[in-house]
Amino acid sequence: MPYEKKEKVYCFDSEIFGEVKSISFYIIKAEKPAVVEPGPNAAVEKILHALEELKIGKDEVAYIFVTHIHLDHGGGAGLLAKFLPDARVVCHPKAVKHLVNPEKLWIASLNALGKVAEGYGKPDPLPEERIVAVKDGIEIDLGDDLMECLLTPGHAPHHASYFLKNDRILFTGDSAGVYAFGRIIPTTPPPFKLEDAIISLEKMMRLKPKVLAFTHFGFAENGDLLEALKVKLQKWGEIALGVAKDEGNIQTLHSKLLEKDGDYKELYELTKDSVIISGFHQLTLLGLLEYAKSKV
Repeated sequence: MPYEKKEKVYCFDSEIFGEVKSISFYIIKAEKPAVVEPGPNAAVEKILHALEELKIGKDEVAYIFVTHIHLDHGGGAGLLAKFLPDARVVCHPKAVKHLVNPEKLWIASLNALGKVAEGYGKPDPLPEERIVAVKDGIEIDLGDDLMECLLTPGHAPHHASYFLKNDRILFTGDSAGVYAFGRIIPTTPPPFKLEDAIISLEKMMRLKPKVLAFTHFGFAENGDLLEALKVKLQKWGEIALGVAKDEGNIQTLHSKLLEKDGDYKELYELTKDSVIISGFHQLTLLGLLEYAKSKV
């Protein structure tokens, strides 16, 4: 399987629905190996093949880090854990109940994503004793590195991000938006909270990460990417408030973003035929507009 490598971290493409560069997962080849972002059930077989390729035994994997429970990030945690007998699943405290009993999550995912959710696969329940619910700032020992856990709500109230301290690689989940073709834009599904998202971004910025590891998609040198996303989030909030005050709808918001944000326009044109990305593009518009309406 092709991969990209930064230090001890390997990035693989899940290639869900045959699409490339939509959903990535990461394997940390540390003394205590870990998987970051198991993705949906449909990605589990690829993760197992990637571990085999890296010569990491199934019983060697110590942790599965889940940024949040949306199917494209954490839906496969329960199934993957069945194959990795000694791995513990790390997540935000608010995610625990949904990993233990994913029925409510599954119904909500079907309602929001329809056939895309079906393609991802229904999450398997995870025994609670295999879950590590983290506090903000706690560090998990990987032997030759430490993984700092950050609670980063905004995109979702149960979102966590993870910082590999020695290698200075930050696994952002969706807390730092979507990155593709050198462009970065927010992802803001319901129940999106702009103020929380900005606080979370500022928390990540203080770490001064060298590399950002996006689930959508792949590695990027940080530079000023986090700062750029903060500015963009604030700009999007202002645009959405204007649309809400004028009683506009999602299409109105979409048109305004196309007009006022070149990154949004370019990425929309490049990805509008993607089954995966078009789905959460609609949710981004919905969550942003719902947030704006709550402020009017």
